[in-house]
Amino acid sequence: MKKFYRVTIIESERGWGQRVDEEVEFPTLKAAKAFQIKYNEQNILTRVPDWYMYAQDPIEVVGESL
Repeated sequence: MKKFYRVTIIESERGWGQRVDEEVEFPTLKAAKAFQIKYNEQNILTRVPDWYMYAQDPIEVVGESL
């Protein structure tokens, strides 16, 4: 079994709610966190838009992927 880190990308749309758009896997927490920070740099509006996507905090996974 391997240990790796997963970042879940969430799509959110007003009136429709949220859904998982994608899950991205990384070999290290450092790489996963760097991806999350870079991905979320686009979310700089002072109001919540009708549609947006964001990366959740990395989670540690033990399994047979990556």
